[in-house]
Amino acid sequence: MTAGFKYTLLLTSLPVQPAELFSSRLPVISRIQLDKRLTLLDAEDAADLARIEGLLHWSKMSERDDATIINAGERELALVRSAFLRDIVAWRLELRTLLTALRRRHAGEHITPADPFYGFGRHLRFIHRYWHKADFGLGNSLPWIKQAQQFIAENNPMALDRLMLELNWKHYARLSRGHYFDFPAVVLYVLRWYLINRWVSYDKDRALLRFNELINAEMADVRLEFEGKA
Repeated sequence: MTAGFKYTLLLTSLPVQPAELFSSRLPVISRIQLDKRLTLLDAEDAADLARIEGLLHWSKMSERDDATIINAGERELALVRSAFLRDIVAWRLELRTLLTALRRRHAGEHITPADPFYGFGRHLRFIHRYWHKADFGLGNSLPWIKQAQQFIAENNPMALDRLMLELNWKHYARLSRGHYFDFPAVVLYVLRWYLINRWVSYDKDRALLRFNELINAEMADVRLEFEGKA
């Protein structure tokens, strides 16, 4: 059986996900059933998916410093064979880095261009150079960042979490165009599954707990962007 046929079979066996995230009331498929479908993946693709899920839903690693975490993440990311999929992961890690910077600044931390700030992606130089600006000088290219900063300043974890969920959902929707029965389509389905699962299991007290962790913990001590285990 060819990979193309197997992945067509896999994806057509999955229930259709909703067009709008916030219309979801229940996951369209359980993780157990989803994992059964994913057994159709070739070994190398299964390894890439596991690597991607590990990078985006890492567990607490309080025994490791920020630099070690970033270096380990970059090594794992480089092992993902598809440039398209590496870009998906990199985008999420950049988002996480920006949220970390917003949280640390809200907590009163001050850095200069000479101070280390560990994270992923293209925006580190803006974080260093424009630490004093509410949007790190990125408001025009990343309009969501002003909203995120406001929600953190207002101690509004529910609004912040919803903003991040919607941002990710729309990003995945854009990326899914042109990918219908291939491995990237499988990855995007799984990543959307996480968003749906998080939304339908949303709990105000849990969100407040995560927000407090975000404010009080170091980057190594917390899954950023309110990432949760499914």
